Amino acid sequence: MSGVNGWQCASLSPSWCNETGCKLSLRIHPLGTDLMQPFADSQARVRALAPGLPLALLLALALGIQPAYAAPPLPPALTDLSTHIQASVELPGTGVQMLELDGQSVYLAGGGRYVFTGSAWDLWHGLELRDVAQASELAGRIDRDRLPLDAMDLGALALGAGKAEDTPLWLFVDPLDSASLELLRQIKRARIPAQVILLPLGGPESLIAARRLRCAPSTAMALDALIASDTGALPEPTTGCDTQPLVRALITARLLGVEQVPLLIAPDGRLHRGVPADLDAWMGEGDA
Repeated sequence: MSGVNGWQCASLSPSWCNETGCKLSLRIHPLGTDLMQPFADSQARVRALAPGLPLALLLALALGIQPAYAAPPLPPALTDLSTHIQASVELPGTGVQMLELDGQSVYLAGGGRYVFTGSAWDLWHGLELRDVAQASELAGRIDRDRLPLDAMDLGALALGAGKAEDTPLWLFVDPLDSASLELLRQIKRARIPAQVILLPLGGPESLIAARRLRCAPSTAMALDALIASDTGALPEPTTGCDTQPLVRALITARLLGVEQVPLLIAPDGRLHRGVPADLDAWMGEGDA
């Protein structure tokens, strides 16, 4: 072992060997200092934060500390994310985490491997992202006027008449999901005009039910069978039935970041995942 410019360097040595060869390890440390100690300290902080943070973010926190000899150096706010995070939000449908670090917004992607800095825009709203609070608010709604989506192109079943000027509620449902069907019944009882979009997320049986509903002789028959949980009573789909709207619905749901049903999209663009505790009150929030 020899000293170089104030550092002690250990020689390469095998840490294990087998018939195919040996794995070599190199331990380098400054005088009396363990270079892995900062990483160990960071790991301790990550374990303390673990219950409230996503896995990708935890990985980034654990790997955020760089050894003193790494080049080029990271910006100060990124050297140890666990000591700088003030707020975070996952941007819908992207797998990207927006973080606030000492008043600066950065974006974590690639399972925590990459961090991007600079400006970011929400093109669906036409707005630049300023901070986590604003991004969280925008994540909870879509701008239906800006987004060129027609629910009927997704095979929507029109429930209720409403006035000509009324913008209908959008409801994404799995035809075999009990919560979806309970919310659908509530909407029918409340006489809320809605467009019901079939999203068979429950597997092959849900897909079979969705195809029967899509290919039903009439919208009224499809809605009656759906609300009664009796899609098996509908006739088998004919070979000429167009099921492409179901495919478009699944693709659209992916783009919107829909991962579970039921999902409500109000006329003003507000999103609600699951069954609202008070449907009338939630609908009324858009008038406030």
